[in-house]
Amino acid sequence: MNKFISNKRSILFWITGILCFGLIAGCSDKPDGFPKVVPCVVIVTENGTPVEGVFVQIETVPQTNNLSVVARTDAQGNAAIQTQLRTFAKPGVPVGKLVMVLKKRPEVPDFKSAEERAKMTADQAKAYSAEIEARRAKMPPIIPLALTDSQTSPLTMDTVSGNSIRWNVSLEDYRKK
Repeated sequence: MNKFISNKRSILFWITGILCFGLIAGCSDKPDGFPKVVPCVVIVTENGTPVEGVFVQIETVPQTNNLSVVARTDAQGNAAIQTQLRTFAKPGVPVGKLVMVLKKRPEVPDFKSAEERAKMTADQAKAYSAEIEARRAKMPPIIPLALTDSQTSPLTMDTVSGNSIRWNVSLEDYRKK
């Protein structure tokens, strides 16, 4: 009986190994349509101070369907961009003409405690959420509006193979003076 269990474990071990190898090998293949990419770090600052939590989205010109080129800035204002097509991802941005869009919504502090929010009915929660949005709308935007849309963003670049990119964005340069 022990020999049977041992053989069964050996067979399961080999089958599991073969399946895992197949999955790893299959996932490492670059899909058709995945562009050449070059390393890219975006640095977002405001008056020399890093801006954390900015969602950075880069689009190809013309736009490539199903291609995601995104990152979020860390506490130092750095965003290491990654390009993804379906389940395959690689650090960097596509080679070619690019436009960058930045997004970050102002944070509105909760004016109700966690206990109060937990006790809300659906209608009360909806009204509370609407009040948060109304307060957010009254706050100045963190990102200049021109940088929030690919049609108006002046943040463009032509990338070429072999060059890594350090893309510095000083938000104050795009605020109306």
